[in-house]
Amino acid sequence: MTTQDTRRDGRAPREGAGRAGNPGGSSGGTAPAAQETVRSDPEATQVLRPVGPALGNGTDGTDPPTAAIPVVPPAAPTDAAPPSGPSWYTQNRVVIDRWLSPALALLALAMLPLAVVTTDLKALDGWGLAKVLGIPAWLALLFAIGSCLSELYARRPRIPMLGSATGVLILCSTGLPSVVEPAARFGTAWTITGFVDAVAVANGVPPQGLDARFSWPAFFAQWAWFRQAGGADQLDEVLRWFPPAVVTVWAIGIYALARSMLGGTRAPWAAAWLFVGLNWIEQDYFSPQATGICLLLTVLTFALGPLATRRTDPSGVPGWPAPHRGAKRLPLLHRWLVSGMTPPNRPTLPPRQLLLVYFCAALCILAVIPAHQLTPFAILGQLFLLAVVGRYRGRGLVLVGVIGVVLFILISARSIWMNQITLFIGTGDTGAALQEGVADRLTGDLGQIVVKYGRVLVAGLSYLLGGIGAWVYWRRRRDLVPIGLAVVPMAFAAQGYGSEGFLRIVLFGLPILTILGADFLRWTVRKRAWMRPVLAVGMVGLFGTLVFLRGGNDSYQVVYPEDAAMYRSVVATTPPGQNVIPVSDPGPFAIEGLTLFGRGGGAPGCGRIGVSNDPIGCTDKIAPDVIVNFGSIEAQGEFLYGKPPHWSLDYANTLVQQGKYYFWYQSKDDPYDYVLRKVGAPVLPGGTAGRPG
Repeated sequence: MTTQDTRRDGRAPREGAGRAGNPGGSSGGTAPAAQETVRSDPEATQVLRPVGPALGNGTDGTDPPTAAIPVVPPAAPTDAAPPSGPSWYTQNRVVIDRWLSPALALLALAMLPLAVVTTDLKALDGWGLAKVLGIPAWLALLFAIGSCLSELYARRPRIPMLGSATGVLILCSTGLPSVVEPAARFGTAWTITGFVDAVAVANGVPPQGLDARFSWPAFFAQWAWFRQAGGADQLDEVLRWFPPAVVTVWAIGIYALARSMLGGTRAPWAAAWLFVGLNWIEQDYFSPQATGICLLLTVLTFALGPLATRRTDPSGVPGWPAPHRGAKRLPLLHRWLVSGMTPPNRPTLPPRQLLLVYFCAALCILAVIPAHQLTPFAILGQLFLLAVVGRYRGRGLVLVGVIGVVLFILISARSIWMNQITLFIGTGDTGAALQEGVADRLTGDLGQIVVKYGRVLVAGLSYLLGGIGAWVYWRRRRDLVPIGLAVVPMAFAAQGYGSEGFLRIVLFGLPILTILGADFLRWTVRKRAWMRPVLAVGMVGLFGTLVFLRGGNDSYQVVYPEDAAMYRSVVATTPPGQNVIPVSDPGPFAIEGLTLFGRGGGAPGCGRIGVSNDPIGCTDKIAPDVIVNFGSIEAQGEFLYGKPPHWSLDYANTLVQQGKYYFWYQSKDDPYDYVLRKVGAPVLPGGTAGRPG
């Protein structure tokens, strides 16, 4: 007789819970009188096997009945600790994610007024701005970084908050000199305002024969129109806040470009921060170059965004970079020919939107041609590479750019290509360019040397990150085109532009390098989650280094409002036609009166009379009517050229003792701010300066 097994609680067992000898789960016999327990595993059920001849013990051909009962886990010790609940951070993460980033951003902004008060600009030396900054300035930078990272690591990052935190970060790093210094730094920016003033005075007509940069007058004409439309006579405040404003526009372009190349939510913001942190180049002052980078990023974003595409081969012929599976591999030249002749597939945008994008991209290219001499070639080089590999639809943009450049050179800049063609094609002497653009800049005292070599190391770090990121990008997408975009600007070095040519090379390649570097950092965090705090510390170090490197020249780049007022007084009291020159190039020189006095006459070997080998002899050769000196010129000679202290004052006293010049003005607060006039030269009435009694 067989009966159904029952468990100790009286319920029927689950299907398949039978004896060891009967997998089917049925058994015969009645409840056992004696049982033996078989334990197979501590986690398994206990099987109670009945024994006895009446019930069957397996020896007579019958299967003994079984009963399965669950194993009762052992009771926990009475002295064991109770299970811990969720941590405080877990319980309050929603509140933290919502309010931590805004709070840190507000703290960063609150530190900036204190940074102004605690910064001692009079103590500037060869180590630059970082040495004289107060603790509030560094706290502002730290809070700004914390605001960015706390929002980036939040469970659901908010794009408006990330954008606001990025703006605060730019203001506390790139814009820190604009905050703590009373006027715009960088004497070249003040000279460009003189170009704008010259165009405004001439009612939009750029003067000829004063400076080669007037052959690319679009930027000067644009701001002359802005100045007249706004009813302003000066652009001092625009100069002061232009760097953080234009870097913010650049960061927006990097973010948009990274969204197209990398995708995701967090990586594009990391790319924008990496770009800001590695941008020590200081080409973001008030200049045509800064506007040109905005247009370059716009064109690249169009090409790799709404116009982006890849080559397709409808005929099935193996193409480049990889043939179809199973197809016979053709020779390399044949594959390149097939790739070049195969049209890219069409983007998914409607035709009207594509036409609008084409128009905007062509407008940007045409706008940059009359504004800057190098940026159009950088844009066309990158677009040509993308067109060859079939990465965007609309290769006619290259043709538009080439035609625009040729027409501009042949018509508008005819005098330049006839007399100074090297401004377009370079000198071809790469060695001389290396000497002028790199080696000649590694001069100065210890602080200046550390700053200059630091800039070289950061430039190398940029290319290293970009190279590793290119490898990561290639492993993920089998695409080497982005690293080619970063290499294209190196052609400027081969042409031998010299001077600031290598700065432009790094700047033109930096957007792509930082995006590739962000891809590498994202790959690192995905592989090793513990790298997050390491990268956060690295971000703090990177932006601290940025403040140090960008402010390294501030001892001779700082400008005070009194300096600008002094030069404007010189312009107001000097008759037209006199020769007005500065002792050297720093300071707000030529901010007005450029068409009346030019940029100062010169002589061979006497480009900077004060820091030349024979300043008195150069002064005799040039015979200027007015000599202007600023405190920044004194600092330049001392910290960059190794001049002894008070060298510019000794130079002025020597000229006065010779009876050729006299002190028309000398500041009581800074004796290095002075104006020398030639004895007997006429002076117009007016102005705020006057000869001491």
